[in-house]
Amino acid sequence: MSTYQPKAEDKFSFGLWTIANPGRDPFGDAVRASLTPVEIVHLLAEVGAWGVNLHDNDLVPLDATPAERDKIVADFKRALDETGIVVPMATTNLFYAPIFRDGAFTSNDPKVRTFALQKTMRSMDLGAELGAKTYV
Repeated sequence: MSTYQPKAEDKFSFGLWTIANPGRDPFGDAVRASLTPVEIVHLLAEVGAWGVNLHDNDLVPLDATPAERDKIVADFKRALDETGIVVPMATTNLFYAPIFRDGAFTSNDPKVRTFALQKTMRSMDLGAELGAKTYV
């Protein structure tokens, strides 16, 4: 039996959230260190992956300043360029932040719905900036 070696042509892609997860669950704290998005891109390239998918907050923390956001995105894009990894899909995290405890677009609070719409538009722009062809 031969050993399978993934190749970029196979188009395997992985979510940033699946690799960066520190192993935290409802029953305990994190059990391993998180990797940065740049480290994840390099790791994926090493194992023969083609792409990496992401939620907006997987890459840019919700509380990042515009300058921090720009640096994070520039570093990530540099890692993509260095490795040939692509971003085929992007989406928006509309569930983690406490503001969304009563829903995002379905919230009774018009300020929350407005924030969800603005966040989604920024996320779509981020996905386009990273070359994502699919937005979920």
